[in-house]
Amino acid sequence: MAHLLDLPEDLVILILQYLQQREPEDLGYRPVLTNLVRLCLVSKSFVPATRRALYASFWSNELRGTWRIRAFLCTVIANPLLASYVQGIELVAWRAWDGDSDEWDSGYPDYRRYSPGRNRNDRKLFQKAIHQLALSDTAFWRSAVRKDVDEVYVALLLLLLPNLRKLSLGLPLRFEVLEKALHHATFLRPLHAPLASLQKLEEFGCWFRGNVAQGNINELAPFFRLPCVRKIHAGAHLVSSGPWPQLPPNTTLEYLELDYHDIQPETLGGMLHGLKSLKGFAFEPFTFFERVAFHPQRFGSALMNAAASLIDICIAGEELYFGDGTLLGSFRSFTQLKCLKTEFRWLLGDARSVRLVNILPPSLEKLALTGYGYDTISDRHVVSQFKELVDAKPNIMPNLRSIGDRISQWMSRTPGFDELLDACRRNDVQLD
Repeated sequence: MAHLLDLPEDLVILILQYLQQREPEDLGYRPVLTNLVRLCLVSKSFVPATRRALYASFWSNELRGTWRIRAFLCTVIANPLLASYVQGIELVAWRAWDGDSDEWDSGYPDYRRYSPGRNRNDRKLFQKAIHQLALSDTAFWRSAVRKDVDEVYVALLLLLLPNLRKLSLGLPLRFEVLEKALHHATFLRPLHAPLASLQKLEEFGCWFRGNVAQGNINELAPFFRLPCVRKIHAGAHLVSSGPWPQLPPNTTLEYLELDYHDIQPETLGGMLHGLKSLKGFAFEPFTFFERVAFHPQRFGSALMNAAASLIDICIAGEELYFGDGTLLGSFRSFTQLKCLKTEFRWLLGDARSVRLVNILPPSLEKLALTGYGYDTISDRHVVSQFKELVDAKPNIMPNLRSIGDRISQWMSRTPGFDELLDACRRNDVQLD
């Protein structure tokens, strides 16, 4: 009789992944891994294969405490082999992330609080981890454990996972503990430390609770030092204060997404200057209480620091933030650029002297311009610009394949639109 473990290892992994996909969801957020747990209990021979799949990722969404994070941390400290299986961490929300946690605690009591005896046992494990990691400033870490600081559990967890490749994290209001952990992983890394913390991390995502406080984008600088990081996505509500830290050139980061941020162009320019292999960049400005307006011209100058490598650029915006009325500037020097998505008013505005065909690079394949219908922009002007660009395909824009972004919904009755459609058919350009 054939046995599951008689199959090749690749097939076993595919079967386990299928079982993970078929798991029931807990409150619509995350599978509860019931099938994998049951498979672990079938026999001892199933344990090695199924444990690897069971511990491949860890997910937590708890505002009422950190009992789940603490329990998982104790597990990986006591079982280093299980720690080596973990490749993904997703902490959607945790108490230190939310300034209103006292309200949650009072409204939703946590019945799984640790007993004093369990706390003592766990603290011994945490002290063991601090010694194992050879952390500097041990007095600080031991004091944080004694005071039951939430951030220390997350920091230790990240440092104890040698094969972590994907991290998604809600940033805490108090960044001091995580800052020390990142400093240890990216700057210190003692030679006698047994673990190379975060050295295999490839993808990092974070967000901040903006209606409670504001985070600082400069605090994320250590992630730009990691040797394998390929993608960084910093979610809502981060601001900049002061210049970007001086870091060694980064040759691995390929994709950078900054959503709903209020970042000074000078800070952004310093950030992009050290990213030598950046291929994709997405940015959406958000000004807290209209403290700083978005300045397209200064932003375009900052973007020039990555002109040699960028392939995909997306600069989105909201109708409420008009900035100072200036333009992003020319993209002719972006010799590798294939896809550009931005606001029409930031690329051309109402300037009749600026032509799309003169400011876009010949390498461009897709142009998606949004923001039609503003009083400052004539529909006839938009159609004329697009038609001139399409007609230039044979000689000036040989790679152009697609233009517009739901332009038909806005300008189907605009004079000259039929001529634009004919030009697209002749030159094999798709009009979105």
